[in-house]
Amino acid sequence: MADFNKATIGAVPNPILAEKSDPLHILQMVKNLKHQPITGVTDEELLSRARNLAQLEALGGFIPIRKGTKSPMVSSWGKEYLSLEKALSYKPAALAVFSPYFLILDYDAESALDFVVRRGIDFTLSTWHIRRTDNLWRFKQIFLVTDEMLDELPERKIKRETNYLDSGLDVFCSKKSYILCDGEHEDGEGRYYSPGGLDVCDLQPAPAKVWDLIKEVSEFQQVGRSSSKTYSNTKSKKLYPCPICGRNKNYWCFENDNGLIHCMNGQTFSAEKEHGSLKIGDVVNGYALVAQISTCNTFKIHNPRSKRIYNPRPVRRRRVNARR
Repeated sequence: MADFNKATIGAVPNPILAEKSDPLHILQMVKNLKHQPITGVTDEELLSRARNLAQLEALGGFIPIRKGTKSPMVSSWGKEYLSLEKALSYKPAALAVFSPYFLILDYDAESALDFVVRRGIDFTLSTWHIRRTDNLWRFKQIFLVTDEMLDELPERKIKRETNYLDSGLDVFCSKKSYILCDGEHEDGEGRYYSPGGLDVCDLQPAPAKVWDLIKEVSEFQQVGRSSSKTYSNTKSKKLYPCPICGRNKNYWCFENDNGLIHCMNGQTFSAEKEHGSLKIGDVVNGYALVAQISTCNTFKIHNPRSKRIYNPRPVRRRRVNARR
């Protein structure tokens, strides 16, 4: 998959679906449906939206969504890439789309906006945004990633991370996660839409700060899986701040109730960024390094062994009673 440029996503080499849907045919299909899965009032608005959505066929597949739910009307999604026309043939109330090349930041609370701002991420950045007419402060920001970027992730994806670090932000980058992009919300009150200038044709590559966050989440998930296996019988608490690396935001380092401190290797904070190269047995701030992996350094309280002073006991000689 080549690099992406604004307004050219439909021209990527080797598109997933070689033939695009016909926007004029889509317009007639939508006008004949009971429910309107594409947002627009006039024919011109519907046609423009259909053209924009059809570009996504180069990157992924569409999913018809059942009315009153967020559930697909087909069971083959993720394996079969449906064209826009094919998805509309199921007469859905809404449309979803999935792609291995989508990176999604899902803002579910105002705290999520504060979280990304602290990370240097612009939540107003012009790329594809998906909003709801009944809740303007809950929206998704979608970016594109390349094959080269995906190769940096252990499994070329990250699973959906819900409420990352209690921030109110959901993050995912996987074709196993779909996003509702148009049509009715499940409650029937609102609709999904994309504002002008923030539509499909405005999709942008993921900026460095966003990609750093994705790599951090990937490391977090990898460590979480290994920690859950190794310390399944222990409880943990987040450290505010971390006594090893000094992390005082995006609290990621944690301590198990067995006394082990897991100091995570992030982009800004890590044990070696703070103290230089470390090896097993090194002591920092009263903690000894006992284990190392690529994403984490594990420490425990250093208890140096006191030297034993040799003080032999006097030899007690047995008294022998000799008969004379």
